Amino acid sequence: MERQLYAMHNQVRFVTDQPIDEAEWEELVRFFHYVDRQWSRFDKQSEVSRLNRLRIGDTLSVSLPLARLLARATRYFEQTERYFSPFLLAQQQANGYRQSFPFTQAVAYEEVAPPEIAPFIIEGCDVTRVGGGFIDLGGIGKGAAAMIAAQRLRKSWNRGLIEAGGDVIVWSDEEPWNITITHPETEQRVADVQLRQGAVATSNRVYRSWKTDGQTHHHLLDGRTGRPTKSPILQVTASAPQLYEAEVMTKLAFQMTETERQEKLFRWFPKGRLLILDTAGEWRSEQKGVSETWTG
Repeated sequence: MERQLYAMHNQVRFVTDQPIDEAEWEELVRFFHYVDRQWSRFDKQSEVSRLNRLRIGDTLSVSLPLARLLARATRYFEQTERYFSPFLLAQQQANGYRQSFPFTQAVAYEEVAPPEIAPFIIEGCDVTRVGGGFIDLGGIGKGAAAMIAAQRLRKSWNRGLIEAGGDVIVWSDEEPWNITITHPETEQRVADVQLRQGAVATSNRVYRSWKTDGQTHHHLLDGRTGRPTKSPILQVTASAPQLYEAEVMTKLAFQMTETERQEKLFRWFPKGRLLILDTAGEWRSEQKGVSETWTG
């Protein structure tokens, strides 16, 4: 059975083996409304925006889901040596990404380098600013919301799928789910991923792109420089046990060479897999210790 709602600027799809009852559905709707209100960088009254306005030494108490997400995102920031950064809001705005999609034209300007240390300390639900940098949860926020919803549903539903704008999380006690990967330019099916438990995330340089002074910009930034990644990669699909991990892996893949992915990415996420499309049209399949041309 399938139900849908709109949240986080995406259509969110829920598929379960039995219908979701109305009481449970109302709880899910309320949760995603909370996410839209409190995790958005575009809402000046959200918890994220209030955190971004903190001065050094100031503390704000936030809701438990946001505190947990921010703590996890900070751990990934430190674990991945800043390849992944949830603190690139100023750099995204400088890149021209100052409004929610869709838009096709923007103005870019020069911005300072991103933070080299985490700007916040999280203790329980209390978040204290200790340095510069501004939160933009982006894809990891979308993935976290889907994971929280999945954790709730899987207590009562033995088989389910949640899809939100390229992010998919599945669970099943029986038949695996079939997840179709499409080409970012033609939208034709190119691959199928079969999973009983786990997650898939896809990022590309096509869907969220715009022009500034005739140049094309995209939303995938290098966590260490704050600038748009310059990579031969056009699209990355990552599969991992948790959607958080898959989301982070896609961002890292754009910033790394094939050698770096083997030496670093798969050391940090040893159970992950990547399906990579480059600008020459070649597909590669990568996992720990393996990198090979993929032909379908």
